[in-house]
Amino acid sequence: MAFISSAYSVALALLFVLLLRSIAVQITPPPSPQTEPYPDTSTKELCEAAGGRWLQSAQELKYEAVPGSDYPQPAGQAVSQCQGPLKFERARLTQQDANTQTSLFVFLIGGAIAVSLSAFLKGSRVLSLGLMLGGIFSFFVAGTQLWMLAPGLGRVITIAILFLILTGVGLYVFRNTSQEEPEQNFTNSS
Repeated sequence: MAFISSAYSVALALLFVLLLRSIAVQITPPPSPQTEPYPDTSTKELCEAAGGRWLQSAQELKYEAVPGSDYPQPAGQAVSQCQGPLKFERARLTQQDANTQTSLFVFLIGGAIAVSLSAFLKGSRVLSLGLMLGGIFSFFVAGTQLWMLAPGLGRVITIAILFLILTGVGLYVFRNTSQEEPEQNFTNSS
């Protein structure tokens, strides 16, 4: 029965994380996969129409064989090229950032709700453990979203705060459960 209870708790936790991801996608969908070919940016007009910047001073390295040398030597040749990101690339990046930010907040709020509910559910240990595990998974996903969004010290401080909150909740929940459970003696008493 212990295996079935554990499996149920893990399944509940994973379904909770999928539910949160579904909510985040409904609020702010991720960008759709690009199926269009890359736009033609071979001229200055086409480049600027696509939202790029036309560069005249770029260098293209070509290698030429030099008599008396075993290795080809680079020879610079000035070329013109279009520098991105183009409009459609900027729109995709903006949509991806919005989706990541929405996912971060949905997983943080959902994880906090799940962990809080699991701390107050005393009647069903299996349900409580499933919600606790789902909340911990949610905090982990939120931490990875935060890792992608926040640079430097902000990232470290926020993840440290999440760690302290989870540690505090764990101490509260498992301290109470360890006091309620009788100590088991596994020695043979014959």
